Amino acid sequence: MMSESSDFRLEICKSLGIADVAEAHEIIVAGAKQGVDALLEKGLDAKTLMKIGYDAPGMQKLGYKKPALERLGYYESSLEKKEPSVEQKRAGEPDVKQLISSGYRASKLKEKGVTVHHCNKAGYSAGELMALGFSLNDLAAAYSCSKLRMAGFRADELRRFFSGPELRNSGFNAREMRIASFTIRDLLNYGYNENHIVTAGYSINELVREGLSKRTKLGVKER
Repeated sequence: MMSESSDFRLEICKSLGIADVAEAHEIIVAGAKQGVDALLEKGLDAKTLMKIGYDAPGMQKLGYKKPALERLGYYESSLEKKEPSVEQKRAGEPDVKQLISSGYRASKLKEKGVTVHHCNKAGYSAGELMALGFSLNDLAAAYSCSKLRMAGFRADELRRFFSGPELRNSGFNAREMRIASFTIRDLLNYGYNENHIVTAGYSINELVREGLSKRTKLGVKER
């Protein structure tokens, strides 16, 4: 049964030999490409993943296909969908709205078993949940890169959760990507315009190495 303490997700992770929720997220994200065996070996089956905030729609957003979700145990029975558990009923959308309107913030919502996935389903934006005190680790499991950018998160903050192409497609410019420690070669591979790259703040030496020195505009200073 889901713990009622504010640290219940951390407790679950530690019981599985995982340091914290951030490490669990990294394992889960990697599993979308590497396969679900690594998750199952860690004890991260559907029941456990649900307890730490990863429902089937959230896992699909991370790249998991239906066969992988079935292996994890998300679709073991249709009865589970028709008859939600006590925890699911308690943390359903009507309850989420009621709790938030009553002044509950992230820590108290977590005590009630409410995750960012529940809040997302209830119609709350990433920015609204950030204001309630949910961390980026929480939000990245339920919201797209573009939604988190709209909420005010920077490219250097989102890099650990999303790929370079995802950051580009969400609207980050070349200068923001440079600040996030992406190289000129990275930006070229992601499809950034060369004129934008040469004015993004890279040094003359960096531009020369990638053959962009002839395109360098006035005002770009050597560092």
